[in-house]
Amino acid sequence: MFERILVGFDGSTHSRRAVEVAGEIAGRFGSTLTIAIVRPSKPSEELARLESLVPIDRDGRSLSSLLDEMRAEAVAHGAKVLEPVMLHGEVLDSLAEYLSDNPQDLLVVGSRGLSPGRRLLLGSVSSGLVNSAQCPVLVVRPGPPPPSG
Repeated sequence: MFERILVGFDGSTHSRRAVEVAGEIAGRFGSTLTIAIVRPSKPSEELARLESLVPIDRDGRSLSSLLDEMRAEAVAHGAKVLEPVMLHGEVLDSLAEYLSDNPQDLLVVGSRGLSPGRRLLLGSVSSGLVNSAQCPVLVVRPGPPPPSG
């Protein structure tokens, strides 16, 4: 059913949750999972390599180490994982272009949960993808906060 799954990843907790969900789905269907990272501009190869080593989360982990961790977790669930793809430009346009060149059976993205006012002013990548993608789109909303204590 879902042989090829694409998941968007930007390092945020929302996108990490989307990767977790996509990995679980890929594991259940034995799917190939591609992790798409979209960067604003096209850096030189050297700068891109250095960028992947810079900490991007609160725990000080780099993009490279986060991707290794997510790849291992998805494989543990049974997914077939490809190397991540680096896309450049606006997120919505870049993902839509990738999808038109590389058809997928499912697209999984995180949702930042913008308020209606902010969504109107800023737009919503997930809404744009739901409206433009030629495949089913799963928007992963943030889960409940972890229990305190």
